[in-house]
Amino acid sequence: MNTDRRADWRSKERGAGRSLIGALLLALTGPAVGHAQQSPLAGENVYPPEESSEGLELTGYFGVLTPLADLASAGDSLSLEFSTDISFGLGLDFWFPSGFGIGVLGGYSQPDMTVQQVLPPLGEGLPTRTEEFNLGGTDYIYGVATLMYRPNLQGSWGMVRPYFVAGGGVLHTGSATGTNDDGSLSLTADSQTKPVGVLGLGGHILLGNSWFLRLEFRDYISSFSQDQFEDSKLQNDLVSSIGVGSVSYTHLRA
Repeated sequence: MNTDRRADWRSKERGAGRSLIGALLLALTGPAVGHAQQSPLAGENVYPPEESSEGLELTGYFGVLTPLADLASAGDSLSLEFSTDISFGLGLDFWFPSGFGIGVLGGYSQPDMTVQQVLPPLGEGLPTRTEEFNLGGTDYIYGVATLMYRPNLQGSWGMVRPYFVAGGGVLHTGSATGTNDDGSLSLTADSQTKPVGVLGLGGHILLGNSWFLRLEFRDYISSFSQDQFEDSKLQNDLVSSIGVGSVSYTHLRA
């Protein structure tokens, strides 16, 4: 596989992640254009943030994990990376009257771990070759605690209810083993449990008094270390999610 084919493969693989990101951005900004304050499901009043107080929210998430960088490399000849994959999550949040909130979230994905190996050219004047081989699917499990802020916005933005997220927790990645096509190189990536930081933003759309839709982007930041690779890199894994959940506010204006 040459370098052009590698670039084309990676472009197609991450296209799905970019498509979902675009759809989420469209859904996030679209409601702000209109001024109707009605639920699209039940025709009930949708309460903007200033009309609610503290409350508990339970959310189930479905989305896409999109790694934004290689995991590690050995000079220019070898690199290790995760593939784009679907992800699932479950979160529990509590919001205070001030607009601040605290939350916990756990998520799971199973991306493939792949190795890119740069090989010497087959002849003088020819370009180098790139071979890729798969180490197989590996568990990607995380749990984080977060501090959130949701400003009290007036007008049409009260329908979307944007919020910001920052926090940290633990990320576990499973082990994987593979060998290239001619059997000349075999690699094993060890399982790792390590700290992870998270930054994110999202939009919260109420669907009546009990249900809501969440559109969210979170960047999970960690480092990866592996014996066979001399250059470990800071890893940014973008999780773009759609969430549906149930809310129990302690104060809502009738």
